[in-house]
Amino acid sequence: MHKQLQQACVQGEIRLLDLHLGLFLEKQAFAKARPADPTHPSLLLAATLASAAVGNGHVCYPLAETPEQASLVEFVQECCPDLEQWRKDLLATTVVGLPGETSPLILDEKNRLYLYRFSCYEAFIAATLRRRAASQLDFDSQLASQVLSRLFPQSEEGGDVIDFQKMAAALALLKPLVIISGGPGTGKTHTVARILAVIQALHAQQQDKEEQAQKGRRKKLLRIALAAPTGKAAARLEESIRKAKLSLPKDLQQDIPEQAQTLHRLLGSRPGVADFRFNRDNLLYLDLLILDEASMIDVEMMVAILEALPEKTRIILLGDRHQLASVEAGSLFADLCGEGEPRWSPQLCTKLEQLTGSSMSGSRSMQETEEEADVTDTTAGHPLADSLVLLRTSYRFQDESGIGALAAAVKSGSVEQMHQILAGDPDERPDVEVVQHTGTQRAQWLEEQIRKGFLPMLQASSPEQAFTAMEEFRFLCALRKGQDGVEGINALVTQVLRRIGLIPAQKTDWYQGRPIMILRNQYEMQLFNGDTGILWRDGRGKLRAWFRRADNSLISISPARLPEHETAYAITVHKAQGSEFDQVLLLLPEEESRVLSQELLYTGITRARSKLILCASSERLAITVKRKTQRFSGLAEKLHG
Repeated sequence: MHKQLQQACVQGEIRLLDLHLGLFLEKQAFAKARPADPTHPSLLLAATLASAAVGNGHVCYPLAETPEQASLVEFVQECCPDLEQWRKDLLATTVVGLPGETSPLILDEKNRLYLYRFSCYEAFIAATLRRRAASQLDFDSQLASQVLSRLFPQSEEGGDVIDFQKMAAALALLKPLVIISGGPGTGKTHTVARILAVIQALHAQQQDKEEQAQKGRRKKLLRIALAAPTGKAAARLEESIRKAKLSLPKDLQQDIPEQAQTLHRLLGSRPGVADFRFNRDNLLYLDLLILDEASMIDVEMMVAILEALPEKTRIILLGDRHQLASVEAGSLFADLCGEGEPRWSPQLCTKLEQLTGSSMSGSRSMQETEEEADVTDTTAGHPLADSLVLLRTSYRFQDESGIGALAAAVKSGSVEQMHQILAGDPDERPDVEVVQHTGTQRAQWLEEQIRKGFLPMLQASSPEQAFTAMEEFRFLCALRKGQDGVEGINALVTQVLRRIGLIPAQKTDWYQGRPIMILRNQYEMQLFNGDTGILWRDGRGKLRAWFRRADNSLISISPARLPEHETAYAITVHKAQGSEFDQVLLLLPEEESRVLSQELLYTGITRARSKLILCASSERLAITVKRKTQRFSGLAEKLHG
């Protein structure tokens, strides 16, 4: 068995870490075993696969599933042909326990094998969110209804149309946990600005009452935090809230917070210390926490957030359940949203009707088809259903938008619909261009795109202009390695720009106009993995590294102080989450890769605001659209079961 696992390690299918953990636990099991205790050799295999699963983004390893490691498929079938016997053999050892027990490995009733800490993470998240979702909030419903009517005027489509943005705002008054999922341009931050307005209005009224009852009592401000996983996402959230405030009535604008921060900064990350400053022993006292780009949050980070918050803190999660899951283990936001359509309970619908003046029974949703219109199904529903709102109408992509139509086709998994859009009249969908060049023609075409795409940035007259230009065009790649990956494209761009004289001919990375991406957190300078910057000379002619802060201002540091980073003419789709660009050139590899998925393609497409150039073959696109990412976990079952 050691030989097969070592071979899988050499082939890169498992990490050396995975194999060593398996060997360690096997040794522990033998050391603790009594003479009569069985120590089945399949323990080494199971432990190694459980660790490898986490490395591949899963929270657990289901014993019944075929291993992702091709070289181990037959080996697993030969070594452990009987699932029930494998379960008995594992539970007979001293290192495998059942849920609730303290063992290095945990095997649940569905034969999902967890590393202990991930079993604890999942159980904690499920219990905490279910408890919060079951709670109700008290407030002045008459005032709330009046403010909601001001913030969400009657739709022109008529009284039988449900405004789900308004419903989300009403839901945020009723429930301490609200999950809002929607694609780009569906108005998530627009809705949040209005949620903040109505919450602040209700709070101001309550403070006035208390001030009258207790003369001289100082007004207490609500403690509200806006946060996102990355600096770029935090900056976008801040900008979106600032813009959304302008459409509010002036008397409701002043108390709306604008400043957003990264999750690391919110929780108080500390250099050289694994734990955050705020934790279960030092709570972060907030009345309301709004988390944007929640699909990027992994299970470990979610545990840190929930542990740091008092039980009374309201939480609003914003995200897109169809986007890529987090880089680290789990698909947390998708698990929170569930697979199907949420169905609100009759009790909740009654309260929403009273608050909003909208009839829920038999109403036609602004975001749902006629077949999906019933949101009051009493037979469906789960503990989180009454905390979930799906927004579907995109106000960014109009009906004629190719980007919006293509994103919808990919999201639905329709290869036929996708091909119809891409094969249509370019004049009807000018915002989408598909290119299927190969060989020399592909190389020439890429060189032309490099010239056009990066010329404005490199000819800018200031770091501000250069930064703006950098955010207008970007290569997005599915892979890191290879000719069509980030490393290959960045090398190609650098080579082309040197040849045509837009960057210095000498082979150095320290030149004006080089875009960079941070790869390792640098807490002292508040630079985090995924932050993008640009090298540019300051007023004294010194080369500096410039970064945009959440308030849209630029700061610069000496290049010598930069943490680990890389050139970023091209970035992966994963790294682009939380960012948008006016024009995106999305490059899929010509060769097959298991990284390609429906979620990756959808995420890449929706990074483009105005123009999408898709460089991929029809065959590769079809395979990608049909392949949905599967992240193994038991969280969805624990939340919705």
